[in-house]
Amino acid sequence: FSLSYLGFNTSIAPFDDVKIRQAIAHAIDKDKLVNVTLRGMAARADGILPPGMPGYSRGFQPLTYDPARARQLVAESRYAGQLPTITFTAGSSGGAAPTNVLAIQEMIRQNTGLNVEIQLVDIGAFYAGLNARRYGMFITGWIADYPDPYDFLDILFHSNSSLNHGNYVNPQVDGLLERARTERDDALRMRLYQDAEQILLSDAAAIPLDYAREYWLVKPYVKGVQRPPLIMPWLVNVYIEGQ
Repeated sequence: FSLSYLGFNTSIAPFDDVKIRQAIAHAIDKDKLVNVTLRGMAARADGILPPGMPGYSRGFQPLTYDPARARQLVAESRYAGQLPTITFTAGSSGGAAPTNVLAIQEMIRQNTGLNVEIQLVDIGAFYAGLNARRYGMFITGWIADYPDPYDFLDILFHSNSSLNHGNYVNPQVDGLLERARTERDDALRMRLYQDAEQILLSDAAAIPLDYAREYWLVKPYVKGVQRPPLIMPWLVNVYIEGQ
């Protein structure tokens, strides 16, 4: 239950213009990112909630890869003809930019005409900067603490959340999330979250990139291995057969 995503600080130019955010969403070829850059070690994310999470849906209308639409949106934005250089911030423990960051930089440059400069920040300082809402565009991720949409949508995108690193404010989204907090009909509650998620995707509040995968090698005599999607004890059920 984890998500890697591209975030925007919607209070910093040019990300205060929804058309610029949408243009960047249309500029990114997620299939190429996961299949080439990440060598198939992750799954493409079209939504915010990971598969298997309550409220997960395949019925969303994401902003799909469309370079022509990306350039059109840039031309329609209020920054057309005066596009600032974008600083793309990523956490790093080494001296080189991760390959997926380099790929995203080049996709945006080619498909929108925006100039993107990469800023690498030591991983510890990176999260401090996120919490201070210091970055305009950044790549980060989220791992569920428990299997509920609240732990993604409300925590990351409600306007009053301390973890809303993008300063995203949408009263309609806030209203849906607040209703879902106390809704006792589970089916209705999931629909409220799905409605909020569709708005977030259409508004390009953030761009979901990929869902993590893990690959395990297990000896045939090791039994009971069932890797949970959350961080929780799992070795309790594991045993060695015939020993």
